[in-house]
Amino acid sequence: MKGRNMRTLILIAALGLSSALSVPLQADEIRLQEQAPERHVVVKGDTLWDISEKFLKDPWKWPEVWGFNKEQIKNPHLIYPGDVVLLSMEGGQPRLRLETNSANQIVKLSPSVRGEPIVIKESGIPAIPVGAIAPLLSKGGVGDPADLAKAPLILGSSDARVMFGPGDRVYASKAEADTVDWRVVRLGQALKNPDNPKEILAYEMIHIADARTETPGDPQVVRILRTEQEVLERDRLVPAWKIEPPQYMPHAPGQPIQAKVVSALGGPLYASTWMTVVLDKGARDGLEEGHVLALFRAGRSVADPKCIRADKIAFLAGGGRGHAEDCKQDKQDKAALPETRNGLVFVYRVFNKVAYALVMKSVEPVAVGDAARNP
Repeated sequence: MKGRNMRTLILIAALGLSSALSVPLQADEIRLQEQAPERHVVVKGDTLWDISEKFLKDPWKWPEVWGFNKEQIKNPHLIYPGDVVLLSMEGGQPRLRLETNSANQIVKLSPSVRGEPIVIKESGIPAIPVGAIAPLLSKGGVGDPADLAKAPLILGSSDARVMFGPGDRVYASKAEADTVDWRVVRLGQALKNPDNPKEILAYEMIHIADARTETPGDPQVVRILRTEQEVLERDRLVPAWKIEPPQYMPHAPGQPIQAKVVSALGGPLYASTWMTVVLDKGARDGLEEGHVLALFRAGRSVADPKCIRADKIAFLAGGGRGHAEDCKQDKQDKAALPETRNGLVFVYRVFNKVAYALVMKSVEPVAVGDAARNP
């Protein structure tokens, strides 16, 4: 009888193992929202992330349900207000396709005299809310320490003033390139490698003003244009930049990413939804615009006492009265609580060693030191 029961248990265990091995990996599963619509009409103000969340529980799997390859993710067919996104099932898998309403993509203006109609094409909807990142696209930025060391410096003016404003002409050290349009910046926080604090990955650059070279040379003459603050001696000149809102579709990295939050832009140590954090990984580490990463909060260490104290008498946790030496606080072990998943970030601007990422959702405030990994 015992032998029969043992054979039965072995058979059940074998069947259970076989069943477990046949279950597909959850990481590859495309999970639809419970109330996913069959169609969605794109409206002004929508983002790719918004639309993805209407259909998918994991918005970064948006390219998979479209069947896009890597090149199409970087250069997607733009989606416009008025387009209709349709959900269907193909081979048991959810698929999205676009039913284009071209009338909403163009505006035809009849010519007043002669010639062909003028066609004005709207921009496609952005990947994420532009309002949350616009200041950091146009004015914010970080600089590589080596590049900043070579950047021209504001030297002063002929009238010995120390602060300068719009319209002022100032001298600056010679530029190595033929750049004429500049951003005047001041160095902010040093962004350090959390695993090697002696390594400075980049400096935050505070946008002070816009400027333009009027007379090249050594020194060069620069006119101050628009200002955010007064320009000071020793402020730096970096080439002017203009970054367009990202059009990349949200997608998971194709290789493992192990990043950490090194700064919450704006000064605080914490960031919440729609705020930007700086990650300690950049282009050199394979990070790209459009990458979605999951945030993780490390579990704190707590005392794992060997003793239970009651009525000032120490007892060993396993039962029985213990020796005082065994129950000293400094002999107690420490236990690390498990890390918790805290939210998602969308990488929207990538530098060589660091990247800007927008917090799309978070359970608790995102803290400096939190991990960001593949979702």
